[in-house]
Amino acid sequence: MGSANGLINAERKQPLFSFGLISDVQYADIPDGRSFLGVPRYYRHSIHVLQRAVKHWNTNKNHKFVINFGDIVDGYCPKDQSLNTVKKIVNEFEMFNGPVYHLIGNHCLYNLPRSKLLPLLKIKSFGSHAYYEFSPVPEYRFVVLDGYDISAIGWPQDHPKTLEALKFLREKNPNDDKNSPTGLVGLERRFLMFNGAVGKEQMEWLNSVLQEATKLEQKVVICCHMPLDPVASSNEALLWNYDEVMNLIHRYTCVKLCVSGHDHKGGYSVDSHGIHHRVLEAALECPAGTDSFGYAEVFDDKILLYGTGRMLSKDIYFHSSADL
Repeated sequence: MGSANGLINAERKQPLFSFGLISDVQYADIPDGRSFLGVPRYYRHSIHVLQRAVKHWNTNKNHKFVINFGDIVDGYCPKDQSLNTVKKIVNEFEMFNGPVYHLIGNHCLYNLPRSKLLPLLKIKSFGSHAYYEFSPVPEYRFVVLDGYDISAIGWPQDHPKTLEALKFLREKNPNDDKNSPTGLVGLERRFLMFNGAVGKEQMEWLNSVLQEATKLEQKVVICCHMPLDPVASSNEALLWNYDEVMNLIHRYTCVKLCVSGHDHKGGYSVDSHGIHHRVLEAALECPAGTDSFGYAEVFDDKILLYGTGRMLSKDIYFHSSADL
């Protein structure tokens, strides 16, 4: 006769799939430092966080894939080491026994132009764009946004997207240093050079993807390096046009969760339409012997996020339109 615990475990509903996640490794072979806010950064230790994460993910043979939410190498990495350092961290990710999906972040683009970076990250794109989508099971679709589509970093200096970004920053940020929020108030503080925007073509693409997901009755997870909700994030870390992106997303009921990095302290919110926003705690800010990574179990009606170390766990239950 089986034990009561055995029966409970046997009856526990199995997830459709699970996947690993990590953000802001920002490795560099340089001494520890601090952010502009004075938060310690452990540049050499972060590779060990990643190595322990990969070992953890591989121990659970069921993880279908891993998502890296951007910034694998820090901007302070000596530029003559950028290429080899990016390759070094990509190789660590490739120790995972399955697909790894990468997002690009500002620190990635400080080190390498898109033309060199995207092939290393195996992002198959057209015109050096870094947005794409994939469907690991018929019930779900993951949409990866390119938050630096309109950006002053990563594109050639004379590229139309660079020029558009610089014009935008001149209009929105009066400071000579466009990474300074001095004098900017509230949500205006997101208009900084280390952020970016989703462009018109990508918005049209996102709309078509959400239309198709709706027809197929798929639930959608949005992935973007920069956060999309000010309640979950510092104002300084938000996507420039997060409001425009969310207005589009809110036209549909298929999106259940938005996940991001960039704002290293992490965060969580549920917006006015019942969409959950989870900002992941950075691997970079882990002192020796500590970690920040996790995995998610995905069900029809919820996603359970299990964090290790600094990464907080969160049970994410989906709202129906009737609940709102």
